[in-house]
Amino acid sequence: MSETSPPSDPRAAIGLVQLLDRLATLPRTGWLLRGVVDPESIAEHTFGVCVVATLLVDDLRARGVAVDGERVLRMALVHDAAEVFTGDIPMPAKTEKLDAALEEAEGALLAQVLPAAQHALWVEAEAGATLEARVVKAADKVQMLVKALTYEQQRRGRLDEFWTNTKNRRHMDLDFARELFDELARLAEIERAR
Repeated sequence: MSETSPPSDPRAAIGLVQLLDRLATLPRTGWLLRGVVDPESIAEHTFGVCVVATLLVDDLRARGVAVDGERVLRMALVHDAAEVFTGDIPMPAKTEKLDAALEEAEGALLAQVLPAAQHALWVEAEAGATLEARVVKAADKVQMLVKALTYEQQRRGRLDEFWTNTKNRRHMDLDFARELFDELARLAEIERAR
């Protein structure tokens, strides 16, 4: 099945949409652990990642870099699909060993429910080796820090840990992502000075 071919089984397509719709009811655990009341869901995060990813794609194209924007968006849409099964396991809880075990289990579970092309995109996103996967990884972190800034501006928590953890600023060698992280850090400093 190619990435653009429609699913051949309507019942399976409906089942997949219903399965992934569960992401709308699962909160981002990292926010809950830090006392943020009514935090974004995983689905809301995914939407934000798609928005940031389009901005990164547009910037790459403006700089003359060829990038497959549709592939980026398709990848962004499934990058957290495994959390339907595992929930959102925040970074501080993850170890290298747990990460490896999770990736293996998630890959096996998703292979059973995602069409082959979508599963391949999830695998590609996890590996982070292609330009498109790097865009998704950077967008994932940019969206998270934009949300941290938003929560702080709304006085919904002090999220110092998000700003000090260098893993949260993985720009994946994308100039615009680097610029976004620099501006986010500047805005967070202004917010804290208030």
